[in-house]
Amino acid sequence: MPHLQPLNALDHLRDRLRSELDVHRAVHAIEWGNPRVMTETLKRIRHDLGGEGNDQPAADQLQAALLRFARSRQVASFTELKYVCYGSTVPVGHDLWRMIDRRPLFEAMLELVNQRTQQPKQFRRCYQGLLSGYFGFERNLEKPGEADERWIGLRNYLADQLAPLQSTSSKRGTVPEWLNTLSEHRNLLTSDPCSRYADALARDDYTELRRVCTGLGISSNSWVWEEALMAYVKRVCQCDDAEFKKRMRSVLDLVHGKTSLTLPPILAVRAVALVVARYAQCTDHPEHPALRDTCVEWIGNPWLKRTAWDAAVNHEPARLMVNSWLKQRLIKDFFGLLAADGAADFRRLEYWLKWEPQISDMWFVLGSDAQGNRTPEFLDLRKRMSGRDRKLVDSNHLNNAFVMRIGQLLVIEFGVTGNACYVFATSDFQTSLDNAVLNLHQLKQKAYAKRLSHTAQWEFKFDYELKKLLQSVPMSKGELKEFNPISNTPDAVGHWRAQSTPVTAPKPVAPVTSHQRNSLLPPAVKTADYTGFDSKPAWPTPPPRAQQAGIRASANGAQNTDSARQKPSVTQLAGQKKRLTDVEFSQLQGLFMKHGVEWEDNRHKGGALWALIPDKNQKPSVAMVLELFRFRFTEGKGYWLKDED
Repeated sequence: MPHLQPLNALDHLRDRLRSELDVHRAVHAIEWGNPRVMTETLKRIRHDLGGEGNDQPAADQLQAALLRFARSRQVASFTELKYVCYGSTVPVGHDLWRMIDRRPLFEAMLELVNQRTQQPKQFRRCYQGLLSGYFGFERNLEKPGEADERWIGLRNYLADQLAPLQSTSSKRGTVPEWLNTLSEHRNLLTSDPCSRYADALARDDYTELRRVCTGLGISSNSWVWEEALMAYVKRVCQCDDAEFKKRMRSVLDLVHGKTSLTLPPILAVRAVALVVARYAQCTDHPEHPALRDTCVEWIGNPWLKRTAWDAAVNHEPARLMVNSWLKQRLIKDFFGLLAADGAADFRRLEYWLKWEPQISDMWFVLGSDAQGNRTPEFLDLRKRMSGRDRKLVDSNHLNNAFVMRIGQLLVIEFGVTGNACYVFATSDFQTSLDNAVLNLHQLKQKAYAKRLSHTAQWEFKFDYELKKLLQSVPMSKGELKEFNPISNTPDAVGHWRAQSTPVTAPKPVAPVTSHQRNSLLPPAVKTADYTGFDSKPAWPTPPPRAQQAGIRASANGAQNTDSARQKPSVTQLAGQKKRLTDVEFSQLQGLFMKHGVEWEDNRHKGGALWALIPDKNQKPSVAMVLELFRFRFTEGKGYWLKDED
């Protein structure tokens, strides 16, 4: 019917109009895997409107073009040259070689590109391919090589060609959107590509950076994002102390991958290094547990991984700061979390925290209970102790041991109360601390050991003994022994040899103490007099024989000088000066410890040295020695002696 023809023509016109009017939608629509025909149509429409999409070739086409170019250094067509440009930094084949790694190939490609400068459209397509390779380059951050140098050369080449390319495209009236974006963000072609975005990132504003990456086809794993994040970290570190501390937590979250963006490991280490060095420069820098644990995780234990700290941070105040934090945390862990009854031993905790600056190394020998505990607290604890944790074999599964190196001494404390503290000259310790498993007998060695008991006012006794030993033990005794790794059993204890490379202990520095009564320091003892901690005490030398004879004669009228070896009375010695030498005081301390006698020393404030024996008949053997030392007795309290000149 003729009257239907106009209707068909009208329908056809309507379809054509709808197609043309939908161009804007087609250009800006997201491609959700369109069929190849529709994709080609969209590409043609964009081209007609003056834009250029990302013409990056398929992976198989790109690999084939690169392999052909590697064989001949020639291209069969412009399309193949464009593919080679896109693949300039792409790994090829099973060997994963890159064109940028091979100078002759790379230079041959650039020569072919330069030959297209008189063909602006083709040159622009090649430029876009090289730009894609520039943004996709995988840098060797740890050890830059020749490829990294050529990548910098490529950056300079792209920067030099940008203005002429923009001018030529403008004259032709077809400036692709990506070229406008690159011109606006030409900072990406400089040695400081991403500082521009740091302020926005510090405000948690990613809008501009995301828009740039979308416009230039920069992938999320490009170095651009890495540089932008590092610029953000540097900007945070440039803030004043208060603002820096406020934003530091977000940087630590970035390092640990707790944000939508992540840093590769080597840049994470650099970020941590920047933050810890900046924190150490703050006027007030109290312990920051999150920063401490982040440093240990990414850089390492500051006293075990000194080389890593020097390489990554190279800021000694920062290393010493974290070193002190970690040692204090571990001391608190031992006397708090590892206490046998679950209650923190605050006296020992406070005491050893005072010595923390002098502790140069630590080992933690954990009993079966601490080894098997899977609670978060113990998991974190063992992580902090990593590298210095050992296993303890003991019938008491709650027991643990804490080994400290202080100067030329090894000091061993135990978690279960009632155990003495053992002190050794380092080289006298007959067990390898490198053993993964240690038993109680290996730690409580009787030979060469100085036992310090936690009785009465033990802190002062510990101070005195440790300071005296640090002065008297030769520095040559501060070398750890290296044991032959033939066995991990007690039988292997005797098989040791001196280290080929001695570990020299630092010179001891007396710790600052809040207890004034602990300030007594003996004068240095000659190292030649050192015979080990278990040497017999030398009691006061008896008076000369002639003097003995005079004393005996005045008391009994006897004339036989050879029989005058009995103990002189306190009355007979009353006229003599009464001032203990340091050697005598040390001998008395050993006597008190052996017989379980509590004592107090108030001489530093004008008082007396007291042996708390309220009854003379309680410790007769000790009383006899004290009388030899010219002590006086006060009923109900004990023996005492005041220094008299």
